[in-house]
Amino acid sequence: MRPLRTVVAAALLVLGGGAVGEVPGVRRFTSGEPSRFANVFWLRTGRGSVLVDAPFLAADTAALGAEMGAAGALPLGAAILTGGRPESSWGLGALVSPATRVWGARSTARRLEASFHGERERLLRAGIPFASMPRTPPILTNAFSGSLNLGFEGYTLRLLEVGEAGDSPSTIVFVPETGELFAGELVWNRVFPVTRGEDLGAWRRELAGLKRLRPRVVYPGHGEPGGVELLDGMAAWLETLEEAVRPLASRSSLSARDVASLRAGLVRKRSDWLLPSTLETSLRAEHARLRRLLAGGG
Repeated sequence: MRPLRTVVAAALLVLGGGAVGEVPGVRRFTSGEPSRFANVFWLRTGRGSVLVDAPFLAADTAALGAEMGAAGALPLGAAILTGGRPESSWGLGALVSPATRVWGARSTARRLEASFHGERERLLRAGIPFASMPRTPPILTNAFSGSLNLGFEGYTLRLLEVGEAGDSPSTIVFVPETGELFAGELVWNRVFPVTRGEDLGAWRRELAGLKRLRPRVVYPGHGEPGGVELLDGMAAWLETLEEAVRPLASRSSLSARDVASLRAGLVRKRSDWLLPSTLETSLRAEHARLRRLLAGGG
């Protein structure tokens, strides 16, 4: 079995243009706390470089650009966005050249265009400096719907929309011949995820579907890469969160005491995870979702 370095080098014929885990050529860049330590993966090959997702803020984007430049990985041959959330896409514009092909789902393109100004206003109110954010959203040059197989020399780079949960599907990148899965926001490893009120049961079904791909290496959107156990761990966390909030679903709202008690219990169960401060957002979003279900609102 050839490593992904060879696979992506061949893929660049179609795309135009410190190793992590067991696969030579895959490198990870992790942005800072404002992005919730979101991952960017990049691959340098003899025919160019491929980026999976992008940093959030200007400083992180500059740091990644310097790292890739020092490794001789620029100009960028191709980029793939697994979703349209700011923390994993907004820095792309500063890294691409006119020749870079940017791949992603049409749903991602729509989300980037529709939500950009509202998200930027929200982030400004949260204290993110205007100069740290882009003026315009990233642009996809090659959009697809559903799935896309890029074939080359007997290998497949499979881009697949995965998502009955959330306001837009996520895109995963899977190389079936090598068993490598870039899971994006569907998988967080030892970082408390922000669930945004998404259907956690649907999310677990999506993870079960990814498991059926039998991946060998899982590259999460947040946290260290690992094996298929990352999918099981993410599913277990989503179930734990839902079951923690469910007994309080009949209440009209969560009090500060409710949130503090739930948060303390969950942190005890995951004492080595990063960003426990994000739990309040997920707890309140999950409570609101369960309340809607009780009211018959779906």
